Amino acid sequence: MNKYLFILVFFFSLFSIAQDHEFLGFLKLPDSTFISYKVQFEENDGLIKGYSFSDMNGKHETKSAIVGRYDDKENKLEFREVSTVYSKSEITELDFCYVYFTGKTRKLNGKAVIEGEFKSYYDDLASCIDGKLELNGFEKIQKRTEKFERLLSKSKKIADSTKKKVDINKFMSRFADNKLKGGEKLNVIWNQEYLKLSIWDPGTVDGDVIRITLNGKDVISSYSTIRKQKEIELYLSEEINTITITALNEGTEAPNTAKIKLSDGKGETIDLLSSLVVGEKVTLVFYKNKPIIKK
Repeated sequence: MNKYLFILVFFFSLFSIAQDHEFLGFLKLPDSTFISYKVQFEENDGLIKGYSFSDMNGKHETKSAIVGRYDDKENKLEFREVSTVYSKSEITELDFCYVYFTGKTRKLNGKAVIEGEFKSYYDDLASCIDGKLELNGFEKIQKRTEKFERLLSKSKKIADSTKKKVDINKFMSRFADNKLKGGEKLNVIWNQEYLKLSIWDPGTVDGDVIRITLNGKDVISSYSTIRKQKEIELYLSEEINTITITALNEGTEAPNTAKIKLSDGKGETIDLLSSLVVGEKVTLVFYKNKPIIKK
């Protein structure tokens, strides 16, 4: 290849690298209900592909795949949810109501604000519910949070007892990895047999011991989690497969915590964090096919 042509190709390739973005905020429904909402996606030459997360760490947290477009000349952003990855809602009762959004944003970066009206539709494109969407770039929220914390710590007008009650980290943790508490169930659409389950202790290694079962049979009857990831390859042979993770103790520092990653080996991953007391368990139910909902 001509060296000048090579340089030209390399130069233009610098501007076609996919950019990763993360925005946090809320969906506002007509009855003034606010639902936490996060989108993570990569943008490449105006095309968007990624995920949305609604009601994060709530009873109905749902992760969906999104696709869309961004026009930097018109500052127009549009995306829609196209499929459900997982939900804490009972999946046989879930109507798969997908968000369709079109709005404006000045620049697609960590300081951007995304806002506008959204509509949502069922699988058959029947109207579901409409509302407003407002998101801020993660970088912008993080800087505002750090500034607020500095002002709060320096303020002499606010009592120390009040300062202790203001937990910014708790607010931000709402948008963190899916947290599973004892008794909770995660319903996952997983249309293949292969599953790699990685599990480890994300904090202080304090002797937490867990039990893992697949369809009622022990995969590991007793395992003490450590910092290094333990990878377990599983094959989901049934139409509906159930994995349980049970806390056998709480180590030296309660509760029993474990970071869990589910991977299909082709790029799809789900990150979870369990927090259990002795005897509690979380349940992961895998559906090979999306259930047909009878309305």
